[in-house]
Amino acid sequence: MKKRVTVVIPTHERHHLLEKRVLPHYLSFGIPILVIDSSPNPYQPAIDNPNIDYIHCPGEPFPHKMKSPVLKHVKTPYMFMNADDTVNSKTAIRKCLAFLEKEQDFSSVMGLVFQCRKNNIKAIDCSNHIFLDFPVTSDKAGERMLQAFVKFNTTFYAVTRTECWHEILKRLPQEIVNYYLTETYVDMMMAAHGKHATLPLFYAATEAGPSINDQDPRFHCSPFKLATERRYAGEVTATKKAVTQFIQELSGLSEEHAANYTNGALALYWLQDKPIKSLGDRIRIEWTHFLNKTFQKSAYKKQKAEKKAVLVEKQQIGTQMSFELIGQSGREECKQLVSIIQNS
Repeated sequence: MKKRVTVVIPTHERHHLLEKRVLPHYLSFGIPILVIDSSPNPYQPAIDNPNIDYIHCPGEPFPHKMKSPVLKHVKTPYMFMNADDTVNSKTAIRKCLAFLEKEQDFSSVMGLVFQCRKNNIKAIDCSNHIFLDFPVTSDKAGERMLQAFVKFNTTFYAVTRTECWHEILKRLPQEIVNYYLTETYVDMMMAAHGKHATLPLFYAATEAGPSINDQDPRFHCSPFKLATERRYAGEVTATKKAVTQFIQELSGLSEEHAANYTNGALALYWLQDKPIKSLGDRIRIEWTHFLNKTFQKSAYKKQKAEKKAVLVEKQQIGTQMSFELIGQSGREECKQLVSIIQNS
């Protein structure tokens, strides 16, 4: 595996996770490790370790800090991005590599990701088993983008052909600074580049909780706000242009035809977040809200509690299905990696 895949770890002001979680875990893999750190101060143990490629780029925004290091330092044919709060399965990485080597028209592959909370070992959930039913396998680049956004699941952290990431970063619009728009851009480009597979295997354990990007609305916002607020208009327009040009080059389509695929994929994603409402819809919502706060307050509280209970039950059923899919060995590995998160 050493000469086949590189793990790339972007991080910012979370050196404790490098020290106690991700670096010890991936050093045991024996694969190239690239850490891209935008923290004000460097992390000296990574600098001193000859088995780690450490890039210190203080203050650089998330998408742009990755460009030069990945283009210059990743020499293996495959790579995967790894959040600094996440640990991947070594078995899954091997199986994903074998899949990509066999299926040459696929650009990316991953498995099921289980979330846990550091202070509650029983709170483990996995809902991305549903993406097993949403293939991204069309032979046409534009159609693959639409497939990817029918039910959105980020492929940002999938095992990916390095050439795919190189194309994504070479074409990265300078205007992008929003983290979630960056993720959307990457997912669109990845789907355009090639097919994607989600396999029924344990892939990673990650810590559920707020992202560091949540602290600043400039970097974090809902998909609907990206679509509707003027302050994001410049980077959204630049993103659409970059993706449309890529589809044109891959498929030989006209700019108008390629743009239809780009706009269609974004509409599918953004409307999942907050469907457009008519004036009548908004009036009914406001009136219902008023009733729930006044005359129907008791009934509303009961209804809200019942809905929450149903949601929790659905999550539990989904997690149980995911545990069944990954089998006994997957469950054992999941338990081991969750313990790493719990203890770091």
